Formats: sequence, C-alpha cells, structure tokens
Amino acid sequence: MIALRLRFPGGRYHATPWGRHVNEAAIAWPPEPLRILRALIACHYRKADRMQFTDESLADLIDALAAQLPLYRLPEAIHAHTRHYMPINGKNPTLVFDAFARLDSREPLIVGWPGAALSGELHAHLVHLTVRLGYLGRAESWVDAEAVDWDGEGANARPLHTDGSNMGSNTGDVASRLTSLYAPRSPSDYRQCREKLIAEERERRADRTKKGRPTDKAIEKNTKDFLATLPERLACALAVDTSDLHAVGWSDPPAARRILYAAPELATAWRGERLQQVHRKQPDPTVARFALAGRPRPRVEDTVRIAEIMRLAAMAKFGWTIVDGRRRPNAPSVISGYGDDNKPLRDDGHAHAFWLPEDADGDGEIDHIVVYAPAGLDGDCRKALDLVTKLWIEKRARDDEEDAADSGRREWRLALEGFARPENFAAGSAFFSSSNTRTWRSTTPYLMPWHAKKEFGWAEQIVRELKERGLPSLAEPPRELRSIPIKGRERRPIHFGRFRSRRGLQQPDTLGRFLELTFEASFEGPLALGFGCHFGLGLFCHGNLPAE
Repeated sequence: MIALRLRFPGGRYHATPWGRHVNEAAIAWPPEPLRILRALIACHYRKADRMQFTDESLADLIDALAAQLPLYRLPEAIHAHTRHYMPINGKNPTLVFDAFARLDSREPLIVGWPGAALSGELHAHLVHLTVRLGYLGRAESWVDAEAVDWDGEGANARPLHTDGSNMGSNTGDVASRLTSLYAPRSPSDYRQCREKLIAEERERRADRTKKGRPTDKAIEKNTKDFLATLPERLACALAVDTSDLHAVGWSDPPAARRILYAAPELATAWRGERLQQVHRKQPDPTVARFALAGRPRPRVEDTVRIAEIMRLAAMAKFGWTIVDGRRRPNAPSVISGYGDDNKPLRDDGHAHAFWLPEDADGDGEIDHIVVYAPAGLDGDCRKALDLVTKLWIEKRARDDEEDAADSGRREWRLALEGFARPENFAAGSAFFSSSNTRTWRSTTPYLMPWHAKKEFGWAEQIVRELKERGLPSLAEPPRELRSIPIKGRERRPIHFGRFRSRRGLQQPDTLGRFLELTFEASFEGPLALGFGCHFGLGLFCHGNLPAE
C-alpha cells in the first residue's frame, strides 16, 4: 500500500486536538488523517512546482487518499510537556503548558492507506510534496517524510468498523485504547453532505427572509461566508482556514468526520531499557561549514590569514581570563589548540580543530570556511560557532604604493551551513572525498613540519606524518608540482602567505612546495599536512582542482 514514513528529528510531535485549549496539555495522537492531508495541501500551495503539479492534480490526490482510512505503525512515545510563564495581552505572566509526544528521532512513524490507487502522475505528486514537508502539527514538529510502499507489517493503530470491531488485529504487547481522530470525509460522502448543508442553508435563508429578521444585505453576507466554507472539491474544503470555520459557527470541520481508532496509549515513562536507548548520546559532528560573503572576498593566497581570523573569532565567543598577568583562553582545547597548561597541544592525531578556508567554485577567492575537528564538536562548541557571523580585519597601508591606497577595514559575513560528519559535505566540497579517488593534490603549499636532515627530507616527512595519523600509505612516491592553476594563472608557493602571525614560532620550512599524493586506499578527508596544517597550509583536495 502507499504510505508515508515520518521521522521527527527533534524527537517531539506537537499537535493540539481540535476544540481543545493548549493549556489542557492534550495531544492529538496518532497524527490525525485530517492533519496529514492538510499538511500536504499546505505544502502544495507553498512549496510545490505548480507548473508541473496543478491544483487539479492535488484535488485528485486528496480524493484518492481520503477515500481510505489509514493504518499506522506507531513508535513508542511518551506524553511530556514543558511549562512557561508568558505575558498574554500585556498582562501579568500566565502559566502556559506546551505538551508534546516525546519519541525516538530515529524511529519512523508509518501511516498507510490500504486500497488507495494512485496513478503515476499522482504518485509523483505525492513524492514531490513529501520531500518538501518541513513539519507536521505545530511548526516545532520538524519532520522528515518520504513516500514508501508498505505491506502493513507491524501496524498497531487501526480504525474500528461501525459495529465496533477492529479492522484487523493489532500487533505487539502494548495495550491499546480507543481514541477519536478527525479523518477527512470520502469524496462521495463530502458531496452528499455538502448538498444537504447547502439545501438546509437555503431553507433557513428563505425562512429568515419571510420573517423579515435581518436585512437582505446581511442575509447575502451570511450566505456567502457559509458557502465559502463548502467548496466543491474536497481538497479545497480541507484547506479552509480554521478561523473562517469558527467565524460561521462550525463546531467541527464540515469536510471531516470523527473515527474511532484502536491505538497504543501514550506512556508516561519509557518501558524497560527504552529510556537508555532513546537518550543514548549521538556522536558529535566533526565538521562545521560556513559560507563567506562580501566584496571583495579574500584571495586563496591569503588562506593562512583568514584561518587565523576565523579561529580568533570562535575563541572570542568563549572569552579570555587573565592568569599571572597573561591572557588565557576560556575556549576548550578542541577550539583553542591549547592544553590545560596553556601550551600548544602536541597531539600526533591532530584531534583539535582545523580551520580550512575553501574556494569551492574555483574563482580564486575564498567563499567557504570548513572547521574540522576529529575529536568532535560538542554542544558548547557548536553554540559558539553558530554565533560567529562575521570576520573583519584592519588593513593597514604599507610602504609600497599599491597597498597604500588600499587600507581600511575589511569585513565579510558568515552563514553557517550546518554541522555534520565529513560524508555529508562530500557533494559540495573537494576537501571531502565523494568517490573512491586515491589521488589528492595541493591547494596550498606544503611546508615541512620538521627540520630537514639527511635522508629525512620532505618526502620522508610526509610518510612519517601519514603513519602517525593512521592514514593509508602512499602507493607511489609523492610527486612535486611546479605550480597550480588559480583562475587561469599559474601560482607558485611564493605567491601564498606561508607564515603564522604568532610571535616566536619556529618554522622549519619557509619555502614550501605543491604536491600530488596517490594513496593505496581511499579515505574521506579532509587532508592537511605539515607546518600550519591547522590553518590551511598543506591543504589538499581530491582529484582535480575545482573547475574554473
């Protein structure tokens, strides 16, 4: 049967039943068939490609789904709420209850319509809407939806026949209860109900006219408002705003009916070991990616400078503490790169953050910044990074004539694209491998992290560093490149900033080189090696450089 698989990423489902006050803390559970179809209708009018999928197609889709009463496979959920004091109408704060069903964000809720027949066009329309559905119920109930085929296995919520018998048996050992849900009328039932209601309204209108109670103008307005709540097509009737229904005195939506369902009761606590499973800590994301905007954008050659500014901007969100007359960062070591002794970390695994400016479109200008922390970005780190919305530097005039005319403050805006694992960014960034490629090429100069010695030059240092980080071995010796193309120009290492701003920092290599590395096995990246690798030096991209 055609079905929708719904997951709630926030782990919450908010929905107040029709006719109930929010402070009653009641929850419409399971998600009512009426609410689901209304969500699809709203999604069509707000987000659908209406050149491809017409309003008539939507009406046919709603007719096909409304003709059947759905089955549910409900995940385990508990009845929960929060309490807030909110000022209402400018008066003293009032206690407000916000009730919701708490469920596992990984467990899907499936709702299916047995016997619903959808043509290829209607099925495509349903798929088009479900992938665009952002929430179900209140706006806090974020939802990931997809249209699937379901054989009904595991269904545990079913409608009752008019004689009170269950339409099939429930599965599982969870006790069921009878609950009244609003479902749309079938198309034929709605047509009959509509004709009856319109006929009754005409009789009342004629009766009021004979008795001379309201004026003709008032009669016309009342009739017009009443008929507006009874459109000809069921989809249009389901789309009527709730306030319009209340304005003409409807106690229940005329396009809906109450149906008794046998469904699992919302629990007040998780059963057995379920609590531990639901609240098991999810792995922290390791990547944050920002889009950078502003004119002019910084050049790729200024990678180190932009990386240092980005790190300082993130550290500023945590502040500093003065200890023994010296400023000490409050930021965690994954952000600052400093240990408890206020000295730089000496970690062969490089688990703290890499600050990696990126030219994603290949125009020679930095348009993104990737923050990569193998140790993971916890809640405090994510909160701080989310607050970084701009970067700025004071550009001072130099002695040379060209730069003297180009002084003043430069500022760029940052927009956080999201937090995720490396594989989630593979499609849009060459820093993360999206295929089985084993070849990586320099985007910024590689500088040796140790002083060169006999039989310990740059090639040997790369082999050692790869081994210390647990990366695959090289399939062939690294190949040195004379230059790399940037926006139609051949650029050599000397064109790039290769020095950190930190005072007293010993730098074994000041020249640098571009390389091509071919590994024995593929890996996801990002890959940054050598001196200054946490600030964008020694940075590689997989395969070829971005197209110009």
